[in-house]
Parts: sequence; C-alpha cells; structure tokens
Amino acid sequence: MNSKIDFRVLELLSSRLCHDLVGPVGAVNNGLELMEDDSFGMADDALKLASASASQAAATLQFYRLAYGLAGSRMGSDYATLNQLAVNYLAHTKVDFKWPDLTAPEGLPDNGGKVLLNLVALGVEMLPRGGVITALSGNADTGTFVAVTVSGEQVSIREEVMEALTDNVDTKELTPRNVHAFFTRFLAQQSGTDLLINNSVDGHVQLIVSF
Repeated sequence: MNSKIDFRVLELLSSRLCHDLVGPVGAVNNGLELMEDDSFGMADDALKLASASASQAAATLQFYRLAYGLAGSRMGSDYATLNQLAVNYLAHTKVDFKWPDLTAPEGLPDNGGKVLLNLVALGVEMLPRGGVITALSGNADTGTFVAVTVSGEQVSIREEVMEALTDNVDTKELTPRNVHAFFTRFLAQQSGTDLLINNSVDGHVQLIVSF
C-alpha cells in the first residue's frame, strides 16, 4: 500500500473541484451582471439565479473541504453535520440522498465520516440520469463499516473509473474524471482496508469500506 499520494493526484483533485465550481460561480456573475443592467426587467430572476448559484458553490466547497481536506479526518462520528453536508451538496443535482440512521457505530475511526463523504461523491458519478444514494454504517463480523447504496435508472461504473480502482493503476494516466475514485480507494487503504464494490442483479451498486 502506498502511504503517499502523487503530486499529480493533488493537481487533478484541484482540477475536479474547480470544474465543479466554475458553473455556479459563473452563474452568480451572470446574475449580478443582469441585475446591474435591468433594461429587460429581469432583476428578480437574476437575484434568484445568483442566490441559488451562490448556495450551490458554498455547498460544494463545504462538502469537499471535509471530503478532501484535513478537517474531514476529525469528523468521524458527527453524522448530523455530515448528513447536512451531503444533503446540501446534492440539492442541486438529480440525486436524492437518504441516511436512515444517524447513529454512529462503535469503533468508527476518526476518518470514517470522511471516507463516507467520498463514497457519496463516487456514487453520484454512477448516476448520470439521477437516482438515490443511501448511506449506511454499522458493526458486522468483519468490523465497523461505512457504505452507500446507489440506485437509479441507469446505474453504471464507467470503464475509466474501474481502471482508477485497479491495483496497478498508473497515476500518470489518471484524469479529473476518475481521480476521485482513485482518491477514495486511497483513503480506504490508508486505514488498512480497501474499497469493496458489490453489483447486485437489480441494478443497485453498493460501495463498502470495512475498518
């Protein structure tokens, strides 16, 4: 298991984050410009656009601050905060989020919540037409686990994502489109475990990390 992360991976994660922010930040700017020039009487609509886009940008930053940053390594069992982060992050997507039980299991490591947020983001990539992501955690014979169940009309794991999850992946071949998958598995391996993917016959996919 590699204990260090390649600098190129950090660059790609930054590119991914910037990509997710370009749209809403640009929309905020467009809304403000329309408000300045209200010759078409669109000030109210422009304000709504700017407000919604600002909320989306803030939710994205707050989510990835914990999913990628050092702060997330200390969130562990603060499920209420993690749940709200995920809800806000997915509010502007076609994906619904459910977390039926916000009781953290015994033995959850400090970075357990961080791993779960990354599983959520990985699940979103599998739902190009929207769907539902359900967060789960608990204690099993194999130990404490966190997981997400991904379900939707067209649940799929892109080939390039599967390549990023292989043991012999070359970080030079990673792209902003699959670097998140690589990073999610890296987090699991840093905890001395691994990322397990279960594909069920009814179209559901479950992503599991057991500690």
